[in-house]
Amino acid sequence: MNESNLRKIWFITRPERDPSFHEEALKALFKSTNNFTIKWAGNRQAHKDYEQALIDIGIKRNSISDSGSGGRTWASLLKTFSYCYTDTNGFLIPTKVSNEILNGNNIFENIKKQILTLQIPNSYFLEKGFKPKYDSNFAILPVRFLIKLCINSQLSYHLTKEEITFIVMTAQRETDLENIVSKVQSFRNMSTEDKNDYKTMVSSEYEHRERSDKGSRDFYAAHSDVAHTFMLIAEYTGLVQYDRGINAKISVPLYNLSSVISDLEYYDTRYPFNNRYLFSLERMAEVNGLDINSYKASRYGDIKPATNSYKKLKKAEKLLNQYPNPSTLSNDKIIEILSSSSFSIAESKKISEYIKSNTIMETLDENFVNGVLNEPNNLEFEKKIGRILEQLGFDVLMHPKVDGERTEIDILLKYNDNLCGIIDAKNYKEKFTLSSSLASHMISEYISNYINYDNYDLKFFGYVTCSDIGGISNISKISAKSSNNEILGIMINAKTLLSLLDYCISNDIPPQNRVELFLKLIDNSSYTSFTQILDKI
Repeated sequence: MNESNLRKIWFITRPERDPSFHEEALKALFKSTNNFTIKWAGNRQAHKDYEQALIDIGIKRNSISDSGSGGRTWASLLKTFSYCYTDTNGFLIPTKVSNEILNGNNIFENIKKQILTLQIPNSYFLEKGFKPKYDSNFAILPVRFLIKLCINSQLSYHLTKEEITFIVMTAQRETDLENIVSKVQSFRNMSTEDKNDYKTMVSSEYEHRERSDKGSRDFYAAHSDVAHTFMLIAEYTGLVQYDRGINAKISVPLYNLSSVISDLEYYDTRYPFNNRYLFSLERMAEVNGLDINSYKASRYGDIKPATNSYKKLKKAEKLLNQYPNPSTLSNDKIIEILSSSSFSIAESKKISEYIKSNTIMETLDENFVNGVLNEPNNLEFEKKIGRILEQLGFDVLMHPKVDGERTEIDILLKYNDNLCGIIDAKNYKEKFTLSSSLASHMISEYISNYINYDNYDLKFFGYVTCSDIGGISNISKISAKSSNNEILGIMINAKTLLSLLDYCISNDIPPQNRVELFLKLIDNSSYTSFTQILDKI
C-alpha cells in the first residue's frame, strides 16, 4: 500500500459514541444472529436483521440501509472493542467478556476494561476489510495514553479537544509520551498565527483521506469527532472528567489523582499490550476479550519498573527469550542460561527462584514470538520450532543421528514412551511448497531412516514452515507411498503453531494433554490459522 494512504492518526468506529450502549448492541447482535449461529461474512440479510434488532432495542434510528451497511458498522464497533471477532468460516465469535455482559455480570467494570485495553492495532483493524490500514509502527493503548497525559503536572492535568486532535492522536507508541507532552507545551505557548501554521503542517503530514469532500471538510472537522469519541469513552471509565463546550477538555481532578495513577498502574501490570496479532488475530481477540475475572499479566508481578530488581529481570529476560515460556524451564536450566552470561551463580539462583515461585499466569514470551517469525538463520529457526514443540509436551531431539546415514531430520519428537514423529522445519519467508522431489526425500531418507528410532515407532511426519504453505496434496502421497497410510502427516506454519501453544498456556492445559491436542491435527492436513485448529481440538 502507498505509504501516503496509511493511517497515521487514531481512528475509532463510532456509530454510537457512548459506551453505555455497548450492552444493548451486544444483546441486539445476540438476538439477530440467533446466539451467533448465523453466518455473518457476506450475509447482507444478517446485517439488515442486526439493524432491525438495534432499532427494536432502541439505540438506532428507524432506518435500514439497502446493503446492510449500518449493521456492519455496528458490528465493527463491537469488534473494535474485542467483544467479538470474525472467524475464518465467516461467523462472529463472542469473547468471554461478551458472554459475561450478556449474562449481566459486572457490566460496567467489563466495559471499562474493554475501553482501557483498546489498542492500535487490534484484531478488527487488521482485518482485510478494514481500510486504510494503520502505519505498521503503531503499538499503543490510546485511552490509557490519553489518561497518562492527563495525570502529567507539566500539562496542568488536562488536554483540550484541539490538542488531542492535532497532537495526541498522532502518537504511535507508548514511548511517544514525553514527546507528546513537549509538543503540547510548545503548542500552548504559540501565538495564534504559529498555531495555525502548526495545524496546517499536521493536516498535510497526517491526512490520509482520499475523498471527494476532502477540500470542504478540513482536518479538524474530520478528526475532532474521533477526538470527541475518545474523550467520551475515557470519561466513561471514571478516570477523567469531560468538560464540553467551545473549549472542550478532559482533566483529572487533583483530589482523584492518586486513585487514577493507581488504576493505570493496575491496568499496565494486569493488561499489557497484546502482540498476538503477530501470529493470530483470533488469539488476539480472545485474549483482549477476556472478562475482568480472567487473569492476564506479565511475569514481573508487583515488581515496579525502574527498580534494580526489575532491571535485572529485564536483563535476564533477554537471555531467556530464546524460549517460548521461560517460567516452565527448570531451576537448573535457568541458572545454567543466566550464569553463562554476566549473572553470578547467586543472582541466577535468586532470579530462577522468583520466576519459578511466581504464581501469576504464564504467558507466551513476546520476544520469542518476534524471534520465531523473523529469524534469519535457518538453524536458529529449527531450534526455536523445537522449543515450541517441547512446550507442547514432546521430548525433543534436534538432528538425531542414524548409524550409517548422513541425512538427519531437523527434529524428532518422542511421546507415550515408545512412539515418535519427525519434523522438517522450513524457514521460507514467502512460501514453502512441498514439491514432488521433497516428498520423495521425506519417503526415502527420513521416514525409512527413522521408522524405528531408538525403539520408538514412527507414527507421523510433518513440516513446520515460516510462512505460507503449498503442495499440500503431496502430504497424502507421502503417507500412502511410505506406509500405506499408517504414518500420517501434517503441514503447519509457525504462526499457527504459536497459536496452539498460546491456547494451551492460556487454558492451563498440562503438557501431556498438549501432546494429545497436537496429535488430533495429524490427518494429512495443513494449517495456516488458529480457527482451523480449533475446529479439530
